[in-house]
Amino acid sequence: MTKKISGAEYPLSKIFSSDFEYIIPSYQRPYAWTVDEASELFDDLYSFYSSEKEDSYFLGSIVLIKQENQPYSEVIDGQQRLTTLTILLAALASQATGKYRDEVHEYIMEPGHETEGREPKPRLTLRERDKDFFSRYVQSLDFEGLLKLDAKTLGNESQHNIQGNSAYFITQIKQKFGDDVKALKGFISFIMLRCFIVAVSTPNQ
Repeated sequence: MTKKISGAEYPLSKIFSSDFEYIIPSYQRPYAWTVDEASELFDDLYSFYSSEKEDSYFLGSIVLIKQENQPYSEVIDGQQRLTTLTILLAALASQATGKYRDEVHEYIMEPGHETEGREPKPRLTLRERDKDFFSRYVQSLDFEGLLKLDAKTLGNESQHNIQGNSAYFITQIKQKFGDDVKALKGFISFIMLRCFIVAVSTPNQ
């Protein structure tokens, strides 16, 4: 039997679409990116967005166990990047309003489609210990509740990192865009349409 390994470059609008349902296996290490890595990511994205009006930005690669034409994807490599990008997208969505907020939120949560047999669900599911926490606060856009939590009550280091990176992104977004809705929308469009990830897939481990 041959093992088929495939790879393709996708914009984030495709990476965070119904084509992929990311699952972090229990054997993967916890979410470990701190504000150091989150700030480097944000600074690079914002700097590129500010200086380059047409070029694309490459965000690296992820490695998945994924059957062709099936969205279910076990993340072998790339969970730190996918998790941090999800936090960033959620922070951006939380600063948007109305219908546009809902549109951005669909990159974080699969809204479901009854005719096509798709159930509403998160596009990224973390390890068992953190998935409910991540869903409750980040993927539901409850950053107000998240940032009010006493750090001493958080269950583990992953949750500390999720809270810390969320606080950082919210602060940066407010500082960079304030009430400028047009500028916020421009940055979100840049991230979704001009930022690319290579997804490498193999049908089994």
